[in-house]
Amino acid sequence: MNKNKPQLLEYLKSLNFMSVATYNKHLWAASVYYVVDKDFNLYFISQPDTEHCQDILKNSEVACTIADSRQKVTAKKIGVQLYGTAKQLTAIEKLKWMLAFWNRMNPGVASVINLKNIQNKVIKSRAYQITPKKIKWFNEELFGPEGVEIFEF
Repeated sequence: MNKNKPQLLEYLKSLNFMSVATYNKHLWAASVYYVVDKDFNLYFISQPDTEHCQDILKNSEVACTIADSRQKVTAKKIGVQLYGTAKQLTAIEKLKWMLAFWNRMNPGVASVINLKNIQNKVIKSRAYQITPKKIKWFNEELFGPEGVEIFEF
């Protein structure tokens, strides 16, 4: 286990916005809100007819970036680059768990983003999971100038 894995998880939990790159007929990037579990799986909610979700159905490989966009150019850089696989969650138990987790991490949206509204097609949005294969954490505060740590999953 990488000694800095707990700090990486805390960093990922401290943010909630990432860019997801997909590929089908061409490259595509989308910005989504996310939550992360203890196993470093990332979850997001999105409408299945969007380009990135359609791409995921055809090609599950994704790449993501996560960083605080308010970092100053002169500050020590901290951020994440990763690749892995993505899938839409369809198993009811996993979907229930993910939506409860999502709403704990994002208070105030449970009346809209919930299983009943998904099942009754009140909302189009669906839940997706990204399972990382590799995470590159650049963190000049921990690792010095241009320092990184690689996490393989």
